[in-house]
Amino acid sequence: MADKQPTTRKAYREARRQQQDQNKARDQKRQTVEREYARKQKKSKAPIGRFDDVTYKKVNSLKKKLNWAIGIVIGLLIIVALVLFLV
Repeated sequence: MADKQPTTRKAYREARRQQQDQNKARDQKRQTVEREYARKQKKSKAPIGRFDDVTYKKVNSLKKKLNWAIGIVIGLLIIVALVLFLV
C-alpha cells in the first residue's frame, strides 16, 4: 500500500488473512510461554500458611478487633432501625 494503488478485493483478503495468521501464531507462542512460566512459578513457590509466633499474635489481636468492630456496627444499625420505626 506504499505505492498508493488501489488493491483488489482478493489482494486485500489475502493480506488480511495473512495478518490474522500471523496474529494467531503470535498468540499461540505467547500462550505457550505463559504456560511454561506459570509451571515454573508453581513449582518454586513455598507453602503458605505457616505463621511465626509474632505474626500469630498479631493476627489474633486483629481478629478480636474486627469482631468488636462488626458487633458495634450491627448494634448501631439495630439502634438506628429502632429509632426510625418507633419515632
